[in-house]
Amino acid sequence: MSYLDWPRLHFKGRFQADTSTVNNDVRHYKSDAFEPQFQAMMVGHGQGQGQAQRTNGYWNPEGSGAWRLVHCRITSAVLASKTITSARADPVVGMRIAGSDDRVAGKLVDLDPQQQAVSQIWGLRVALEDDRNVRLFDGHYDVGTFSNLWKRQQIPANFDQTLAAAFQSQVNHVQWSEDLSHSEALSALRAACNDGPLSICFNTFGFDREPSAPDYTTGVVAGTIGPATPAEPKHFVLGRQLVAPLRDGNPTAPLHGVYSFTCVVHAGARVLSADMGNCLPILHADGTLQDVGELSLAVAKRHDVAAGDRVGGRELAMIGTIPYQRPLWYERTAGVIDLPYGHDGWLSENIGGHPVLLVRAAPADTYDVLVRETADGLYVRADSHVCRLNPGQAAEVTLYGTRFGTPHGMALSLSADNSLIGGAGTGATLNPERWPVPDVGVPASALSYPATLELGPDGKGKLELSASESGPGCPRGYLDGQVYGVGYRIQNTPSNYIENPWNFVSCLLWDAWAVPDEPTWYRDIGPILSQYGNLYPIMSRHLVDLGDYDSVVKHRQSLIFCFELPVSDPNSMPVSRDLSDNKRQGILRWLKNVGPDGLPAKGTPEDRPKASAPSHTLAGAAGVSPQARPQERPPDPGGMLDYLNEVLKQQRGRLTKGGDES
Repeated sequence: MSYLDWPRLHFKGRFQADTSTVNNDVRHYKSDAFEPQFQAMMVGHGQGQGQAQRTNGYWNPEGSGAWRLVHCRITSAVLASKTITSARADPVVGMRIAGSDDRVAGKLVDLDPQQQAVSQIWGLRVALEDDRNVRLFDGHYDVGTFSNLWKRQQIPANFDQTLAAAFQSQVNHVQWSEDLSHSEALSALRAACNDGPLSICFNTFGFDREPSAPDYTTGVVAGTIGPATPAEPKHFVLGRQLVAPLRDGNPTAPLHGVYSFTCVVHAGARVLSADMGNCLPILHADGTLQDVGELSLAVAKRHDVAAGDRVGGRELAMIGTIPYQRPLWYERTAGVIDLPYGHDGWLSENIGGHPVLLVRAAPADTYDVLVRETADGLYVRADSHVCRLNPGQAAEVTLYGTRFGTPHGMALSLSADNSLIGGAGTGATLNPERWPVPDVGVPASALSYPATLELGPDGKGKLELSASESGPGCPRGYLDGQVYGVGYRIQNTPSNYIENPWNFVSCLLWDAWAVPDEPTWYRDIGPILSQYGNLYPIMSRHLVDLGDYDSVVKHRQSLIFCFELPVSDPNSMPVSRDLSDNKRQGILRWLKNVGPDGLPAKGTPEDRPKASAPSHTLAGAAGVSPQARPQERPPDPGGMLDYLNEVLKQQRGRLTKGGDES
C-alpha cells in the first residue's frame, strides 16, 4: 500500500526552504582563496533591472538550512467509496499539517556542491492538528530525496525557481490520538496502517528567491498522505511508470510538455489511480495549471504506440479524462485522480499487460500521445539513491524491478554515470586558474560495486557499494572526498525504451583522515571549522565564529552537544552532515581534551597544513580545455536550473572534445 491507496488525505499550503547558498559553489570551499564578498548577497538577478551583476554569495548567503511545512491544511479525504471535501462531512478537512511550525525545523541538505540534484530533508516532523492544537497523529519523516526535477513553471517572475520536484517517503513511529471516533477518515487511515508507517508524497514548486518579496524562501506545496506497508519501497510507488521523452537529452525538459508520473491499477476495484501532481506544467508560481488541451488516460491496444504518435480512437481503450482545468481540482486532489475502468470489458481483461498512455484530444477522433508507459512495462529503480560512505564502509541499496507494475525479476548492468553531476555549482564562472573546478568520479577505484546484478522473482535485489579503505585520496584538493554516480540499466531492453534520467545512485566518499591523539587548533581543527565558517555565515555572525579559536572555545559545550547528536537530528549542525565520522570524532576529541588552562590545545600558526589543489580538474581533464567550460554568465544565477545547465554543458563539452567521462 502507498499514498495512492485508500484511505488518503490531500493537503495544500506552502513550504519554507531557508537554504544556505554560499556553499552552492564548489570553489567557495577553497579556503585560501575565499573572499569576504562570497558571503554577501548577490547583486542583480538578470531580470532586466539594468544593474551590475555580481553573484557574491548568491541569493541567500545567511540561510539556516531550515525546511518546514507552513499554513498547510487538509483539503479532502478519499475513502474507497467516497470523497470528502467539507468539514461538515468530516472534521479532518481543514485540519492543519503541523510538526515544524512551532519547533526546530527539518533541514534541507545537499549531498555535495557538485551534486545538488538529490537534496534531502532531514529531521522533519509531520503531524496533524485540529483547531484546538490537539495532535491527531505525529511522526518522524524518514530522510527522503526529491525526484523528477523538471522545469515546470512556464512564466518566470520575481526571481522564481522555475524547477519543481516531488518528495516521497514514509512517516515512521506514528503516535495516534486515542480517540479518532469523530473522524471516519482518520479512523479508517489508522486501521489501514495497522499502527505502522504512513506513506507521504508532496510536490514543491513556485519557490521565491527574491529577498524583497513577502514570500521570500517559500513556495507552494501540495501532497497526499496514505497507508504504507513494509513490502512497498519508501521513496517510490510500485506501479505503472510513464516516463516522458526529453528534449535534447535535458532531464528537466519533457519533449511534449508533460513530465513523468506513476499510476497504480487496483484490479479488485477496477480503478486506476494516477499521481499527476508533478507532471502538468504551470503558468505562474501560484500553481495555475497551463491549459495543454483535453487530456485523458488510455490503454494502447498496440504495444508499438510511441510518445509523439497521433493515433485513432479505435486504437485506444479510454479510461477517463483528467479534469485538471476544473476549479479547485488541484487544491483538493494534489493531482491524484481515481478513474474506474470496469465499464470497458477489453480494459478489464487487458489493462494488466498493455501500456498506459496520457493522450491529448486531436481532430477527427484522434489523439496525440504525450507520455507512455515504459516499453514492455519494464522498470527498475533504487529505493534510496543517495549514499554517504566513510573509508572502508559499505552501503546496501535495494533495487526494485517491475513489469506493468508487478514485481519482476531481471538482469541489470551497472556502470559509472556522472552525466548529471559535476561542474562548479551555481553562479558565474570565476577565474579558473585561481579557483580550479575539480572533476568528479575519480579515481574510479575508490568505489566498488558489481558490474551486474540479478533481481529475484520478487523483483528485488541488493546492490552493495563499498568504499576503499584508503578513500579517494583527496582528488578534489580543497574539498573533502569525492562524489560518484552509479547507473543501473535493464539488460536487453527494447530498442525504444525510455529511461528516467534521474534513476542512478549518487555516492559521496569521504577521504581517509586519521584522528590525532592530541589534536590542535592550527594543525587539525581550525582548517576544518574555518572552511565551514566561510560557507555558513549565519553561524559566524549570529552564533559562533567557526574560524576563530576564542569564539569556538567560548561555545565549547554547545558545540560538543551539537556534534554528538546524530546527523538525522534537526539540531545537528549543518556542517556535521558534510563531515566524515573521523573528522567529527577528531573535533569532539579536541573540544573535550582540555589542558591545564582548561582550554583545548591551540598549537602554533606554523602548524597549519599547506593548501592543496585538485589532482583532477575540469580544465585539466583529458580532452577538455578551459574554453570547453561555460564562460558566459548563466541565465539563472544561484539556481538549480543554472547548476544543471552547467553540468549538461560540461558533459557535452567532454563528448565533443573526445574526453573521458568516467
